[in-house]
Amino acid sequence: MAGGRPRRRQRACQGNFSQGRRGCRPESRAGASSVRERRANTFSAVLERHIRQDAARTISSWQNVERVLRLHVVPRLGDTPMADIRRADVHEIIDDLVTSGRIGTAREVRKQMSRIFNWATDREIISLNPLSGMKRADLARNTEAGRALSDIELRSIWQAAEEMRYPFGSLYQFLMLTGQRRAEWAFSQRSEIDTANRWLDLGKERFKSRREHIVPMSDSLWALFERLPVWAGANDYFVFSSRHGHVPVAGFSQGKRALDDLAQEYLRKELGKPDAVLQHYRIHDFRVTCETRLAHLGFNQEVRDAVLGHAKPGLQKTYNKHDYLEEKRRALQAYAEHLLAVVNPQGGVLRAAA
Repeated sequence: MAGGRPRRRQRACQGNFSQGRRGCRPESRAGASSVRERRANTFSAVLERHIRQDAARTISSWQNVERVLRLHVVPRLGDTPMADIRRADVHEIIDDLVTSGRIGTAREVRKQMSRIFNWATDREIISLNPLSGMKRADLARNTEAGRALSDIELRSIWQAAEEMRYPFGSLYQFLMLTGQRRAEWAFSQRSEIDTANRWLDLGKERFKSRREHIVPMSDSLWALFERLPVWAGANDYFVFSSRHGHVPVAGFSQGKRALDDLAQEYLRKELGKPDAVLQHYRIHDFRVTCETRLAHLGFNQEVRDAVLGHAKPGLQKTYNKHDYLEEKRRALQAYAEHLLAVVNPQGGVLRAAA
């Protein structure tokens, strides 16, 4: 009989609740509060909190993360409560990006959505991460170390970049001349370029391994830089931008396809073979080419690592505090002269893609 009282009380509470009576007030208030909280925790609202409390503190390129999510996710899921977002919703967004050829963007969306849902789960905003166990074989990265490009490939790609012009053509020329990671130039701002010293100064907050990294600019690179657009009306601006310096350049997949198509045309023209095919390469291969040719030019491993921004190995990181700044300057100057002799063997005036 004693076990019947809780059941009678539960039935009474359910009856009172359905008829609008005041019985069982604590439970009804808790339920209403839960509904309000769920409606308040939309994707947009949680994104704001996540950026402020986590991403801005822990992700060096958090502005780009925010831009990608606001561009591709917020328009479709911004007003949806986090608890109502299903894995299928995210698959749909990624499917559309993959279909349009934006694999890199799709990969970034998946990565950052997983991060947000993990963060929301830890904060008990939601109880389960709907992306846990998500499988996307089409987003797998190419883990090959890459390859060094040949002289004729470098010429074809450089000429293609010249024809593409600003912003992508100029960006590719900067990457070829310096061997830096794509993001280090693609998201660079005018305030990061030291005019007096002629270098790009990447602070700890933006460099991949959370270390300061300085990229000396060779004479040829500086000449190209001086021909880039100067966006008026702003105290600072993105060096490579399709929107007057307000946002960094975007659409890397399309840019790479355009570069490849033009480079293949120049390759066929130089070889005199209309059916010649440009071997597959990645933008990362500009870095491989830079290190390989620096080695051929006589620069040792420590200098090459410093140029590319590689972390010092083992005890070197603990005991070797030398910044190799002057060695990097000499190396990048020598490499720029070598590269320009390859892409413009006839000499003459350096042409910029700006």
